Amino acid sequence: MSKTTFIVAEPVFLVRKGLVNVINELPNAIVVSELELTKNLTKTVVGTGSYADVLVISSDLLDETSQSKFKSFTSKRKSIVIIGVAKTANDIPIDLKPFFSEIVLLSDSKSVVVDKFKQILSSVTTTDDASQAQVLTEREAQILRDVALGLSNKGIADKNFISPHTVITHRKNITKKLGIKTVSGLTIYAILNKLIGIDEGS
Repeated sequence: MSKTTFIVAEPVFLVRKGLVNVINELPNAIVVSELELTKNLTKTVVGTGSYADVLVISSDLLDETSQSKFKSFTSKRKSIVIIGVAKTANDIPIDLKPFFSEIVLLSDSKSVVVDKFKQILSSVTTTDDASQAQVLTEREAQILRDVALGLSNKGIADKNFISPHTVITHRKNITKKLGIKTVSGLTIYAILNKLIGIDEGS
């Protein structure tokens, strides 16, 4: 089973690290990126593995100037699950509340926070995990593995007894299916989906 990927966007260092630790302790969950600002949010999500499954974002990052960017981001990434972090539920702007699947309060105990994350994990894995594992064909998975291991198109072609043109076609199909354009993003996807070991990544 592949791990559910999280991005934690929280400006307060101690709160951010606390959230990261709680998430990484959960089975089948991993934090792939931490942000202090929303400035590079879209770029981070797009460049991270299979486009991050869950975004955990602080209400402190949703001021009036960033709300339109947040709405634009969520409209483009409709499949991402969003969890808010706030002092009270009222700290999440009312017009943004429909975007959130859950709100973690700073006053919540660890057990409450863990339960909220587990519920989210359950919903993400039941809707996405089985289908995502079957997104790529066996040949595409092999090509992706070779890309993640740092092989050139010619190297992949020679290894798999196909033409470089066929490799390029496979790579285009993989990029289109996963929505991941960078080699680093493909490598993270390959690691998280156990196509290669974490120590093999290029």
